[in-house]
Amino acid sequence: VSGEPPPATAAETAPRKIDGVIVAIGRENLLPISVMIENHIESRPPSGLSAASLVFEAPAEAGITRFLAIFDQDFSSDEVGPVRSARDYYLDWAAEFGAMYAHCGGSPLALQKISSYPIFDLNEFYNGRFFWRDNDRSAPHNVYSNSDMLRQAAAAKGLYTAEIYESWLFKDDQPFAAPSANEITINFSTPAYLTRWVYASDTNEYVRFHGEVQHKEKNGGEIKAKNIAVVVTEASVIDREGRLNLRTLGRGKAWVFRDGGALEATWQKDDIQDRLRFYDVTGREIEFNRGVTWVE
Repeated sequence: VSGEPPPATAAETAPRKIDGVIVAIGRENLLPISVMIENHIESRPPSGLSAASLVFEAPAEAGITRFLAIFDQDFSSDEVGPVRSARDYYLDWAAEFGAMYAHCGGSPLALQKISSYPIFDLNEFYNGRFFWRDNDRSAPHNVYSNSDMLRQAAAAKGLYTAEIYESWLFKDDQPFAAPSANEITINFSTPAYLTRWVYASDTNEYVRFHGEVQHKEKNGGEIKAKNIAVVVTEASVIDREGRLNLRTLGRGKAWVFRDGGALEATWQKDDIQDRLRFYDVTGREIEFNRGVTWVE
């Protein structure tokens, strides 16, 4: 971690490490900011998800999914949330980036582990000045932050440039003339948490739905992605609250969707600081389109 990078001229560009988007030199390697955002029915609609470069969606408990949204520090959003509590396996994904990790409390296991992880903890319980509670929303679905506050928190911790994480491989869009995978359905649990992504050939993007209802943000914005990666792994209940143990390390079956097509794949992550990577059936690492990726 070092000081604020110098400004770059418009002619100097490079692919951003987090998502492959072409940006000015000096802005390609800012320390990512990760935020726990909930998906409970009573918490909808969310705010800020569409501004994330990378989102992990996984079950938390009782079939309810939760998001780890990872933002480049240059992102812009007037509202991000609702911010919810940490779970230990989400720490494994935040650790890939040495990211700042914003959350509101956490499970006993997550709070026990978090101090030993290579991340920068931003717990709302002890950093309330970087969050607010919306009086128009009922607790616990009322904790929010925004891009300015989160950047202020990063600056307060001296976090600007990160050099500890590796990038994925990225490519330019190459949409298929005849798309073969126009809809992706992930059946996490109940119909309320049935995730659907529908391919839009005109923009070469996937649009997010909950069942038949488009999943939009509080401001009406659409949630879209250039790439969808689906990970198959194992989970088991570990306590009477229904919290889970979810396997994040090792390898397993996966699918990667991009350009309107589907790739059978293998996911692999050997250590908490290793990037979760995806390989095709020949063992070659898969290239993602530049832009937003969701990992399901």
